[in-house]
Amino acid sequence: MERLRIGLIGWGTVGAALGQLVLTGPLPLTLASVSVRDPDRNREHGLPNGVPLGRPEDALSADVVVELAGGLDGPREWARAALDRGTPYVTANKALLATHGKELAELAERRVAALLGSASVGGGTPMIETVAHLAAKGDIVRLRGLVNATTTFILSAMGRGESYDDALLEAQDAGYAEADPSFDVEGRDAAQKLAILASVAWGKWRSESDVVTAGILDVGVEPGRIVRLVADADSKALRVGPATLDASDPLSVVEGVESMLEIVSSDGTTVRVSGPGAGGRVTAGAVYADLARLVRGERPILFGSAT
Repeated sequence: MERLRIGLIGWGTVGAALGQLVLTGPLPLTLASVSVRDPDRNREHGLPNGVPLGRPEDALSADVVVELAGGLDGPREWARAALDRGTPYVTANKALLATHGKELAELAERRVAALLGSASVGGGTPMIETVAHLAAKGDIVRLRGLVNATTTFILSAMGRGESYDDALLEAQDAGYAEADPSFDVEGRDAAQKLAILASVAWGKWRSESDVVTAGILDVGVEPGRIVRLVADADSKALRVGPATLDASDPLSVVEGVESMLEIVSSDGTTVRVSGPGAGGRVTAGAVYADLARLVRGERPILFGSAT
């Protein structure tokens, strides 16, 4: 089988973990190039021998473009350029998908390309895949879950008596929170993920702006209370905000960097999927699973035909 040449954009924790998987894993893949916004910047993770380091535009000549750089400044243009050529585009960039996903899906359909983003929600937990599978039957009535590992980690610690500042510092020291945690603690990360999941669940494009969002900055947690940042949606309304959970609530057992999603069907059946929601290795594994679909000849389009 001919090996797929991967043009990788982004060489942080997730990019380096994916690079290792491409080089040592069982799939017939070749790491053709690694592209970054600033090739001259020193990097924590060394590049593998023989792999050229270039700029993002260099990745567009590969068989598959994988974007792990994040943000909106650049990724939209890279995605459009790749898809316009009919080149599959794989990303973990939830901001891109929650802002421009409809546009990119329509372009992928016109050019018979592929758009994949399993790693954008849930890290290594197959939330998008499970929602898509159940949505095929057309009877999802509600999504509810904990989809932001940083706030779950912080609120778990606060429930054990720690202060917000101490819990945040612990999360940052463990690598679960950024130096600037505002994107997580203000609820935007969870809102973008919920928009993506809702778009898949009901076949109608929803963006981050459709989500009523509140963060955890002003939340007090008395020791012993279970408070979590809950994402909740039906086909009409999407909400993210802190909520006090009863000990009998299945979400109440989720702590640390775990995530959980409940998918409720019209007959009352609830399917739950849970697992690690943060970490370079698990996120890279989700990207690698998307690449496996391309190796098998599939050409899926995330949000395909969602209007």
